Amino acid sequence: GPNPSHLQWDFNHPASSPWNQAVISQLMCLLVDMRQNWTVETRSDKYWTGKIKQKFARIKRCVDRAKPRVHDDLSVEMNAEVAARLANHKDETLMKARRDMQRRTEAKGDDDIVAWRFLHSVITKLGSDGMSSEDSDSEDTETIFCTHMLPWRRDIVKELNLIDQQRLQDSSIF
Repeated sequence: GPNPSHLQWDFNHPASSPWNQAVISQLMCLLVDMRQNWTVETRSDKYWTGKIKQKFARIKRCVDRAKPRVHDDLSVEMNAEVAARLANHKDETLMKARRDMQRRTEAKGDDDIVAWRFLHSVITKLGSDGMSSEDSDSEDTETIFCTHMLPWRRDIVKELNLIDQQRLQDSSIF
């Protein structure tokens, strides 16, 4: 079976093959050990096995896509041809993602107004000192408590930076 210290998938066979099942079993043993330190909601072993199989399937598709193909004249693709085909596939995938995103953005319509209203309410609640903690004129000696970024807490730094950038581009709207 697979060496636990150097696990390798068998991409020539499906996830259900005995070798790949042994790799999944080894990964599940490692996962059980890791989960003891997790503080997030626990999931079943069936859930994690399914996630591992999904990951295997995605990697297998990439590996299969990167294999040289045979041309109609029975010649095998050269490395440069494989690289060009993969680059073309990546470009097509990214172009499709941009088109899909544009369609979703166009379909939203008035969602921008809702988002800007929300951001306006955030800024109003934060007040004039809520955006920047770095600018401080006074030399206070009081205790400052630092908050930890916890995974379940909403991070709005991106939204606040968007407001700052928009203000710099067109200050007349503020």
